[in-house]
Amino acid sequence: MGLDWYLVRCKCGHSFGHRKGTKAICTICGSNEVTNVQQFSDSRLLANAVSDANLPKELAKELSSRLETKSAIEEKRHQGHISIRERIRGTLRSATDEQGVLRISAIRRELDSAGLDAESWESIIGGAELEGILVRCSTDSWRWV
Repeated sequence: MGLDWYLVRCKCGHSFGHRKGTKAICTICGSNEVTNVQQFSDSRLLANAVSDANLPKELAKELSSRLETKSAIEEKRHQGHISIRERIRGTLRSATDEQGVLRISAIRRELDSAGLDAESWESIIGGAELEGILVRCSTDSWRWV
């Protein structure tokens, strides 16, 4: 299949696609003063390129960051067949600072990045206290026993 599709940019800054052999007219301002940016053999590839070209850079960075975070969470979820208990214990260890103290903010952050429900930290900490694994130091910190 040939390169039948074009990604073009109008003088107004809008990017859009058009098929080879047709006149490119901007879908925003109606101008035909366009510059060919890239050729594609598949309309789906063109559609993705048009989306990328018209996406504000700040939004693109945020979306990319969110997708990377989501991918990291999914990867952690699929790592072996570790029990939820071991995942939680490992997550709590990761949240422990250099002095051996666990703080609420670190617990929430680590649970979230591990793909666990960060809002259930109270029940996780409460269970660890009941089991004698953690002891409360203050209203928002704990130490390992």
